[in-house]
Amino acid sequence: MSTLERVQPQAGLLERLMEVVRPEFRGEEFYPPRDSRVFFQGKCRIPSCERMLSYSVKRLCTAHYQRWVQAGRPEFEVWVPDEDAYHRHHRMIRGCAVAGCRRSMNGCSPRICTRHTELWQAAGAPDLDAWQATTRHEAPPHGERDCVLPDCPWWTTGPGSVLCRPHYIRWRNNGHPELPDDQLLEWFARLELRRDPYIGFHDLGRQVRLEVQFGLQRRADIGDRHTAPRTVTRALGWIRESGVRSLMDWDKTQWLEFCHVARKGYQSLSYAFIRDTRFELQRLLIADDPWADQFPRDSWDLRLLDLANEDCCRLHFGGIGQS
Repeated sequence: MSTLERVQPQAGLLERLMEVVRPEFRGEEFYPPRDSRVFFQGKCRIPSCERMLSYSVKRLCTAHYQRWVQAGRPEFEVWVPDEDAYHRHHRMIRGCAVAGCRRSMNGCSPRICTRHTELWQAAGAPDLDAWQATTRHEAPPHGERDCVLPDCPWWTTGPGSVLCRPHYIRWRNNGHPELPDDQLLEWFARLELRRDPYIGFHDLGRQVRLEVQFGLQRRADIGDRHTAPRTVTRALGWIRESGVRSLMDWDKTQWLEFCHVARKGYQSLSYAFIRDTRFELQRLLIADDPWADQFPRDSWDLRLLDLANEDCCRLHFGGIGQS
């Protein structure tokens, strides 16, 4: 194989990528659209579970698959309704039982919110049922405030907070970023997406990150190959380990040897993503004149010339003398 065939030209690649990679594929993380059949294979079969599936194991998300295994792999006709009821019960946020109160229930006390727990304790912690039956909500001097999340029915924990107790706990447990209200809404929306499989681009150089993002964009646009996020995540692990600045630094044989991929098996899909992305990068590089790129080579890739079919995708001229 000639050097011309083995190492593809990279001049201008970064500039082209900056022009063609769309905003939704850039950034530190990529959250595939939930209606994408390229990246997802539907939702978890538990009706109350909203998690998307990037690969299908009994049509269950990872968490519910593990619960099904731990339950002894029972018949789905029996297990799914019971698991759905369990899941609905444990994800439900309950409100304070005191009449007129719209704060959420305090997790440490039965049936009442944190403020009414304090009032109940200040009263000497009498029988809760009797105390609750004679207690009515009285607004504090500063009044009550709705949670900033538009679909949330609960009041905040106090005048200094914009979040109800459940949303405050989620915010606190996920890094408690200091954000204005409008960015906080976007942050919670992205946090919800993190329940689905996603792809992180941390620790990737600028160019190779754009190359991978371009590969994802092409998979989405072409739409004929399922691309599970975990497949791409494994490929990104190899790319980080390789230390390359561009996928084009190595040819596909070098990538195959580095990744130690067998002909069959799940890892072959990760290698295929690298291989396919390299091809799309090559197509991008020569888009202005693909014939000028292919003509001097000993082997023409007919896919780059839009001449390939099921019977033939390459023309080899090796061993033919120049006449």
